[in-house]
Amino acid sequence: MDYLTACCTAKDEAPIILEWIAFHIAAGFDRLVIIDNGSTDGTPDVIRSFWDQDKIDLIDWPGPGTQVAMYERVAANYRDRTEWLAFIDADEFLYPTEGTDLRETLKAMPNVDGIGVHWHIYGSSGHTEAQPGLVIENYQRRAEPDFIYNRHIKSVVRAAKIVKVYSSHLVAPAAGMVDDVGNELHLGPPYGWYSEKPASHVRLRLNHYHTRSKGEYRTKAMRGYFGVDDEKLATEQRFRDMFEAHDRNEVFDDSAMRFAPEVRASMARLPEI
Repeated sequence: MDYLTACCTAKDEAPIILEWIAFHIAAGFDRLVIIDNGSTDGTPDVIRSFWDQDKIDLIDWPGPGTQVAMYERVAANYRDRTEWLAFIDADEFLYPTEGTDLRETLKAMPNVDGIGVHWHIYGSSGHTEAQPGLVIENYQRRAEPDFIYNRHIKSVVRAAKIVKVYSSHLVAPAAGMVDDVGNELHLGPPYGWYSEKPASHVRLRLNHYHTRSKGEYRTKAMRGYFGVDDEKLATEQRFRDMFEAHDRNEVFDDSAMRFAPEVRASMARLPEI
């Protein structure tokens, strides 16, 4: 049985998905479950090119469907196959605040069933178009810790304890959710799926590279509101409003770069024949 598994939904993430895979293996994940939701840019082929396929389960979900339905399937199928499940997206990079092995951080929380890991929102770092190189080296400026959107959480849960998938943000055990230092989280209306308390990043970090470059964000926004099929949301004004809200660059933070040597080495390996 694996100890730590990530579940990720992806659509048209070919430019960054290999880095995402290499990063999370470097950060201590035993297995990566990637659900491809009808990519047209070759994302599945890129995933299959990674050298260590034993660590990757690729699920094809080409038709309509919500992240909730996708997560429900994974929660049911993996409850007896892994101790922990982390539900994150391809533009989110999860790692321990100290050290390099997320499993050690989780082992230090033996009485916890569900952790709401807060975002660190990263902006464009002034880039107008996609850059060569790693996401973690190109985007090293983020919002202040108390930025309101940092209160959003993603779920890291003991797989056997999951009782309900509420949303892409909240997959909950019966015992409820705590933050990364054990403080109880109260989630839901009127706040949405984020904490009513300031974000905590003491033990765990979830870097959310929400915009990347301005050009990449425009492409992402104009194909709909990130998975929501609604033409009213795929507008230039919506893009401008969302980019302005999320393009936060107040703080220089390159802490993810401690994984860069292993990520580069892993990405450079040719597929094994």
